[in-house]
Amino acid sequence: MKRKVFKYKFIYWIILLLNIIISISFLVGVNNRIDTKDFESILDVFSFTAVTLISILSLISLVMLIRKNKNSTIVFSVVVLLILLTISVFLSYSIFVVKDFGENKADFYTAPIPYLIIFGVLFLIHQYKSKDNFEYLEIEEIGKQS
Repeated sequence: MKRKVFKYKFIYWIILLLNIIISISFLVGVNNRIDTKDFESILDVFSFTAVTLISILSLISLVMLIRKNKNSTIVFSVVVLLILLTISVFLSYSIFVVKDFGENKADFYTAPIPYLIIFGVLFLIHQYKSKDNFEYLEIEEIGKQS
């Protein structure tokens, strides 16, 4: 029997492609950061550490996905969580510490909108799941072998 990470091959290929894109882009970011040697503040050191950690974990997740290891989804979830955490830290820093997010004052309000949309969708899915006893979504089956 073949080992499967996801129930459907389409999901597997999308996650694999997304992982390749994340790996390449963050490795380019690490390379550019090393070339510029810009480590003047603690924020620069934090961003370099975060980008390096994301790129290493993304490569590990890519290898695990190719080898069809069942723990690859956990590592990929950690990568996505680190990306979200890094974006949140820099967004909060620019809004609350620097207090200058750009030339347009509407930027203060439009930047958190994607977060609100994501949390809203997650809330609606949770509400829908708690009201009815229907079959769990594909996302619930991630990492389980069939």
